[in-house]
Amino acid sequence: MTLSNDEILFAEKYKHITHNDKYLKLKSVPRHGSTNTFDHSVRVAMMASFLSGLFNIDSDSAARVGLLHDFCLVDYHKDDKDVHNGRWYCFYHPEDAVINSENEGFFLSFVEKKAIWSHMFPLSTCIPTSRLGYLLTFCDKVVATQESFANIPECLYNFRPMVSKLRLHVANVISRKN
Repeated sequence: MTLSNDEILFAEKYKHITHNDKYLKLKSVPRHGSTNTFDHSVRVAMMASFLSGLFNIDSDSAARVGLLHDFCLVDYHKDDKDVHNGRWYCFYHPEDAVINSENEGFFLSFVEKKAIWSHMFPLSTCIPTSRLGYLLTFCDKVVATQESFANIPECLYNFRPMVSKLRLHVANVISRKN
């Protein structure tokens, strides 16, 4: 999945984050099989910003946590047991995201940090405690699901040769019995 024109324009609005050299490295970190972490984060931020008004949440704060919630440069598809003492990615990457954000000079309020720390709920032990935290968690799950389902046509296409071989095998077995 690539970013739409609206998503690209949205990312440009926050170029103080999206043009940061370290943040740009997220383009090389895969996410949900069909995209990369940069594009995923832009989608989450755009959805959170769009929905923020419904919950009386500052849209810039919603966009900021959306953009920074996965600011972790570890590819979770690879074996990273040595990176964080064997902890699973879902438990440590929110912490890394906050640390990386601060190291790059992106100011986050405590509420924003807590929203990022808790965005993996219910897979993590940190529970959202604010409307911003629940909004980020919701938007991340919706976008992740959408990105994951984008893989289905490719998976089915790749599965076709296996089905054909299985069909031939079954036909051969049946013909031997007759």
